[in-house]
Amino acid sequence: MERKYPAIMFWLFVVMNFFVRFFYLFIPGMILCIAGIWVKTCLWIGLGILAFDLILSIVDQLRIRKYALKPSGNPQFDELMDAFCGPDGLNAVREIVDGKK
Repeated sequence: MERKYPAIMFWLFVVMNFFVRFFYLFIPGMILCIAGIWVKTCLWIGLGILAFDLILSIVDQLRIRKYALKPSGNPQFDELMDAFCGPDGLNAVREIVDGKK
């Protein structure tokens, strides 16, 4: 079965990375953008930091997507990834995990 990574999950994880994982880029970028209301240089630097944060988030998620779609050789992990990339998504993963308990 060919896996297809869910697009909604991809973008959800990109947004989570943008706000949470690269938190130390997001906060200074926002502060500089707020200060940029009065000083245009701060606005451009803040937007640059936020753009860098977004690029890092997308690249990181693309790397995760690449490894999620590739077969690993571990049958249990492959079963979970087949369920995650299938039509039921997280519900199927939840059922598999509950069955393993």
